Amino acid sequence: MPESPRLTRDLVVAAYELLLGRPPETEAAIQHQLEVEAADAAGLGLRFIRSPEFRQRFAALTADLPIAGKAQRQAPLFLGDRVLAETWRGERIYLSPQDLDLTPTLLQHGRWKPRVEATLARLVRHGQWVADVGANVGPFTLALAAAVGPQGLVDCFEPNPHLARLLGATLHVNSLGGHVTLHAQAALDRGGSAGFAMVPDRAASGALLPASALHTERMSVPAIRLDEALAQCPALDLLRMDIGGCEPLALRGAESLLGRSAGLMILTAWSMAAMRGRADVPGLLAWLAELKFRAWWLNAAAELEPVKLDALLAMPDGEVLFSRQAPG
Repeated sequence: MPESPRLTRDLVVAAYELLLGRPPETEAAIQHQLEVEAADAAGLGLRFIRSPEFRQRFAALTADLPIAGKAQRQAPLFLGDRVLAETWRGERIYLSPQDLDLTPTLLQHGRWKPRVEATLARLVRHGQWVADVGANVGPFTLALAAAVGPQGLVDCFEPNPHLARLLGATLHVNSLGGHVTLHAQAALDRGGSAGFAMVPDRAASGALLPASALHTERMSVPAIRLDEALAQCPALDLLRMDIGGCEPLALRGAESLLGRSAGLMILTAWSMAAMRGRADVPGLLAWLAELKFRAWWLNAAAELEPVKLDALLAMPDGEVLFSRQAPG
């Protein structure tokens, strides 16, 4: 059997681009690969293929295939007020046994909204600082933590106290407390408190008051502006949001953060029906245009299609990306 070729700088750069889909972080990173023990092409390939970053990228590239994410997972454990299950990547996640929204899907498939998760995997890089607003029980928080790695930071926001407790337990059981911060608060355009409501047994139904007559579980929750919560963040790399039509309010509460985060990408749920009664959506889009943001629509094939900002007013419910630069 022929020996694997010794590494050169060109081979290391090619491996980064082929397997990880990006250039090396620094010249020091290239030099590190050249200096490790058994520095040959086969060893480099194995190191990259076994890395969380490669697994995340592979999942993104195969998200539309029926076999994606079908690895054998541990059987869920019923623990009374919660269920301990596994994601398709092998992280442990606590779920509510009564929930009819996320729990059945996560138990069956180990993931939630694969198109969104795959898009996050494409957009996020190791070492970045990202935020998950409307984290629920944490499927995207876990995906973001895997994408940024232990050198990155994740801030997640979930105002529902029951879901926040489950998410806190998930972060603990996965030993993520060192680089994931849980904020049991609603991210809005003002601090203080806010009326919050849910449809019973529907974990994805959380909404600020006023809400429909079906939202019979009602409570007061703490609220905070992202500018306050992330005041120590020099620049945010990605913001994911799904907060029942309050996304414009969260953005208005992040004016300073948006201003200083030149490379920020905002992947958000988009529902004119949910937002219209809570915010001036045309005014929001005009404001984002002033800040030099452009828009891309996440289509059914998990592709980001450019769309004019004002065209979003007529778009159906879905997901939209706001960014100053075209997504890579």
